[in-house]
Amino acid sequence: MGLFTRRSSVPTPRPVEASSAARPTNGHLNGARQVAGETSGAGAATPVMPVGESPSARRFGELLVADGIITQDQLDAALRLQSVARSYMPLGQVLLANKLVTRKTLNALLHRWGKRSRLGEILVKAGRITPAQLEEALTYQRRLLMPIGKALITLGYIDEMAMRDALCTQLHVNFFDVDKISISQKLATVISERFAARHHLVPLFCAGEVLVLAMDDPSKSALIESLESHLRLQVEVVTTTTAKLMAAMKRLYGPPLDPDVDPFARRNILVGPIRDFVVAELAGRALAGVSVVAF
Repeated sequence: MGLFTRRSSVPTPRPVEASSAARPTNGHLNGARQVAGETSGAGAATPVMPVGESPSARRFGELLVADGIITQDQLDAALRLQSVARSYMPLGQVLLANKLVTRKTLNALLHRWGKRSRLGEILVKAGRITPAQLEEALTYQRRLLMPIGKALITLGYIDEMAMRDALCTQLHVNFFDVDKISISQKLATVISERFAARHHLVPLFCAGEVLVLAMDDPSKSALIESLESHLRLQVEVVTTTTAKLMAAMKRLYGPPLDPDVDPFARRNILVGPIRDFVVAELAGRALAGVSVVAF
């Protein structure tokens, strides 16, 4: 590529009861860039109630059982947890939280079987929008050729945070408040400013052989794989708001700023539920002076 150089206490989820036959496995905004009809609160949100077991989740789970990824007992337990969740939680998220699959394995399986939830449907299931609002947004999207998330925001049905939250649910990634992260200037030599600006991403920190990036569009799996190949690092991703991403890029690639010298400042870097426990744990260990907090 020539645009990057070679590399010169989160809460523990309650486990699903697993049988001894369990076989662990190894383990992406604009996932909002969906065509009309693809699944994916400033608007008229409704109260979030338990959603019950999802038939589509059971079908996906049965594929996992047939492939030997999880056992039938683990699927049944995960579906029970999904059915009593206070807000919509995809089956894959239940499995991730209980460390029965990794995010990369889950994403590969969802792609293989065409089972990834669509952004609009996630927002409906979460009570953020109504089915009628989604239909209106899909019509608006088809007319103006824009991402469904942007269409919903333009129509005033959701705000950016609601869309990001749905994207995190869809892609099983975390939302980070990157304003709170002091980014090492060394990372500017890992990924160039030109490359970062072109792809709307910024490196946040390294933890051993793992590089964590904030991306505007964390669904770009081919870009992530290309970075891993060129940098010879494992790349994990989070997302954040567009404004916070741009501010982080200025901190890293712009003139040096005075350091934060307030030792008593409380800096929380995670907003919303934890979708990727691996990255949350990495952040808790690798970043000094911050707390990884789920709201």
